[in-house]
Amino acid sequence: MNVYSTPTSLAQAFGPRLVTLCDGRPGLRGGLRINAIVPPAPDSAGDAPVIDFIASDDTLDRYDEILSPEGWRLDAYRRNPVFQNAHQYGDIIHTLGKAVITEVRDRRLYQRVQFATNANPAARIAYALYRGGFLNAVSVGFIPRRWENGSAEAGFRRKYLEQELLEVSAVGIPANPNALQLGLRSGAITQSDLRELLERLRQAAAGVLSSAAPSPETPLSHRHETAWLWLARLVRDLLRGTPGPARAPRPGAKTPPACEQPVSNTPNHRRP
Repeated sequence: MNVYSTPTSLAQAFGPRLVTLCDGRPGLRGGLRINAIVPPAPDSAGDAPVIDFIASDDTLDRYDEILSPEGWRLDAYRRNPVFQNAHQYGDIIHTLGKAVITEVRDRRLYQRVQFATNANPAARIAYALYRGGFLNAVSVGFIPRRWENGSAEAGFRRKYLEQELLEVSAVGIPANPNALQLGLRSGAITQSDLRELLERLRQAAAGVLSSAAPSPETPLSHRHETAWLWLARLVRDLLRGTPGPARAPRPGAKTPPACEQPVSNTPNHRRP
């Protein structure tokens, strides 16, 4: 069994997978499959735009790793339980809502997320996509505390026995542009939602001077702005009914975003 005690030992164990989390500490990020359930009425949620997120299994995406539900340490996250988009913290447009409940139920990580649909068009779209079943994963940022290594015989690469939760994020915007297209076609989201989002995205990306995809050397705030500039192009093209760019630039994360599904093989380099 391995026990994390210092940043040095964490770096030795995880190397390039480490990212800087929202409070400046090194940790990991990865996607969790979830069941998104609208609470039945009557309910304590009332008429608020809330969705219950229940982890559908304990497996961290694409790493063959297991997160033990009993090992979640939730105090740090509960002090600032924001629900962000794509682990971005540079602008209020990235805040989609907040978790009003975060706990472990029946050996599953359970959250009730209230979406800021009245304040943020991106939150309104995210809520509609989760409610409509177009998105079925979240991404968590955490610090491993204790873990054991597995084997082929054990059926897992690593099992986390204790981990501190710091971040919970939607992974579908802009990592899964296909969800936006499907949501628009089904009527789950409207063109007016997209127009309002496009205007907000243009404001958020106003400081970007280059249309090139961000590189690891680009300052973090500029990488985030460039990701949203890319999304602004996608939303603009959806409104025009033309194909969008193939995939979003990654906003500084060293691990690939979950649920990434390209929608086109032809990049679009025009500015919105």
